[in-house]
Amino acid sequence: MRLPRRSFLRKAAVAALGFTIIPRHVLGRGFIPPSETLNHVIVGCGGISAMHIEPRMTGKNRIIGLCDVDAQRIQAKLERIKTAGGGTPMLAGDFREVIALPDADVVHVCTPPHWHGVIAAMAARRGKAVWCEKPLTRTIGEGIALSRVVQQTGVPFRVNTWFRLNRTNYYGVGPAREIKRVVASGVLGGPLTVRLAPVGGIAWKVNLWTGKPDLKPEPIPAHLNWDMYCGPSALIPYHPHRCHGSFRGYWNFDQGGLGDMGQHFLDPVQYFLGKDSESPVTVECDAPPQDAMACGVWKTVTMTYKDGTRIILESELAERNPESPFLEGPNGKLFAGMRCNRPELLAKAAEYPLPEYQEDDFDLCAREKRPFGYGVSEAFRSSTLVNLAALSVRLGRKLKFKSDASGFIDDDQANHLHSPALRGNWSI
Repeated sequence: MRLPRRSFLRKAAVAALGFTIIPRHVLGRGFIPPSETLNHVIVGCGGISAMHIEPRMTGKNRIIGLCDVDAQRIQAKLERIKTAGGGTPMLAGDFREVIALPDADVVHVCTPPHWHGVIAAMAARRGKAVWCEKPLTRTIGEGIALSRVVQQTGVPFRVNTWFRLNRTNYYGVGPAREIKRVVASGVLGGPLTVRLAPVGGIAWKVNLWTGKPDLKPEPIPAHLNWDMYCGPSALIPYHPHRCHGSFRGYWNFDQGGLGDMGQHFLDPVQYFLGKDSESPVTVECDAPPQDAMACGVWKTVTMTYKDGTRIILESELAERNPESPFLEGPNGKLFAGMRCNRPELLAKAAEYPLPEYQEDDFDLCAREKRPFGYGVSEAFRSSTLVNLAALSVRLGRKLKFKSDASGFIDDDQANHLHSPALRGNWSI
């Protein structure tokens, strides 16, 4: 019996559909459908990129693009991925090429900080999730601009620091959730003083990340695009100590040990104190005069909020007091190891609820296109703490800052460094 044409086409379509839906077990153990694969591109193939690359070479993740201005570095990462069976990603010396890949889901910004704002903003505008290294940006103005772009686009975004996320310990002090509860309970009174010092397990690496003044220019290696390395920052003469593993020692690219460790140390403190929506109003330091180009050492930095809350940074060069508390208020002191000079205060704080867990799986957020537990607005505020401390050290004086982070009061030089112009046609 012949079927009517319409009935025949309908049954044929159903049959064809049936052949396209193949059970996963038929495809073999370990097969991951393309719809579940997260495609990553890595911009910057220096040392920190290994943290981004190693967990994502196989399984539900795939690295489809690598970018670096140094051909030797990018080749080394390519060989590592191929050895692990991770395929052959696209290689580029210009980050715009890998960001433009239509299949890219996540852009990892692993460059020095002077590039963070430009690259992260461009990726966000293309609808990519962004995982950015710390600090968020090299300057406060760049942080403001990047925050605006991320908020407007709504892409999943995180900065690579995790100590505020409540499943972790904050260095030698204690569990992040418990510290937050002690502060929120009010048992220590206020205003509070937080001291970030070696006695509490905080190492600022001030001697490690110092630059070298008066370096003589050297020939640029053929495998390095130095103009692109400098990018939106000033084009300074090439010297090997000014790039790669020692770039943090130069104001053109970063902020010394403050840039390296500052957001790791300061972001949780900002969270503990409930200061995610405001910045300090003064910052002052004890530091020797700084070189115009090379970051130098410092002893202490003190940042004060308008309610009197203080954050004191003590480097390895400051006078040490083994009895210094991590957290101090009018009613008591909290030391490393969650010790309190008045144990009854901790017992009282324990009557309060612990903070809820925050979303700490960024790959899951990228897949589901939803916010990460630590967003760009919080990252901007804690990056601003880093920027403020560095500016006080760099200028060698007390600075008065607007709590909304828009600028400094009666200080043209500080305001210039707050939002310096980007070189050439680069913008955020």
